[in-house]
Amino acid sequence: MEITHPRRILAVGAPDSGILTLLKDLTGSAPTPIDDTTAGLSHTWNLKTAYYTVELPVWIDEIKEVKAWEVEFSRTEAREVVGALGAWVYCFRKPLTDKDLETIKTTLRSIQSVTKSACGYNWDGTLLAISTPQGTTSTSSAAQLTFDDWDEICREWGFEYIDSSAKGKNDFGEPVGVERIREALEATEWEGGEGELEYDLGLGDEDGEFRDGEGIEEDGEEDWGAFAGVERDMGMDLLGLKAAMRDIGEDGGNGEEDEEAQVEQLERMMVKVMAIKDTSSTLPLEQKKKFAAKAVNDIMKGL
Repeated sequence: MEITHPRRILAVGAPDSGILTLLKDLTGSAPTPIDDTTAGLSHTWNLKTAYYTVELPVWIDEIKEVKAWEVEFSRTEAREVVGALGAWVYCFRKPLTDKDLETIKTTLRSIQSVTKSACGYNWDGTLLAISTPQGTTSTSSAAQLTFDDWDEICREWGFEYIDSSAKGKNDFGEPVGVERIREALEATEWEGGEGELEYDLGLGDEDGEFRDGEGIEEDGEEDWGAFAGVERDMGMDLLGLKAAMRDIGEDGGNGEEDEEAQVEQLERMMVKVMAIKDTSSTLPLEQKKKFAAKAVNDIMKGL
């Protein structure tokens, strides 16, 4: 069976958590970061099992400050995006200090909170907490945690713990490490609904059908050339918005209130751009062009 409208994977972690290395080990390839950040990158995993084949979209985000990230993803505008996920993959370096350990615990709790806020208690996806090797050693208690310790910590927040550096099988003959990650994701329910992201974002009508929309006009003519690479361009737009959010305030402005308003506006745009990229990915070219043009117009009108 081919799954044509799959749910998504969201891979998150702190900067330098090893997400891209993990993705390459898991899928055979990984996207290239821009401006030294993984935030806003996307990837596709061509997964084939004995029961189904699927092109799984993988979204990637960085968590620099856990509380701020939780607030951003708990917004009403982000609920449709969170609801489109079939799996969260939280990647973290093994901690060197007790402070590092507390950050990991806080992140686990925040991801669970975001998921429950958007989907309630009925979400049936997969939560994986994956540790990656640390470049240095430490004698702190946090650095001495065993697999059983980690398993208990992660299960408290609904996650399965996997040590990405483990090889072979455990005492029960079960695969560990990257092979266990693959096994867990292969067992995930990926079947999603067609066009499930458009409803609350104003991108579809009441029946879930895409509105025809009008092209963006330039010199009195429809200009479709800008949408020939819709998926690629939307990914770049998302990266640009992320970068803009980091740089807000450097060029001045009208004070703290103006800065906060700009941040909120960019966050709303980021969510909508991600939704546009996702919902247009499986459309025929002509319908994709019309959909993208109308959606971009809708976003620009809201600025």
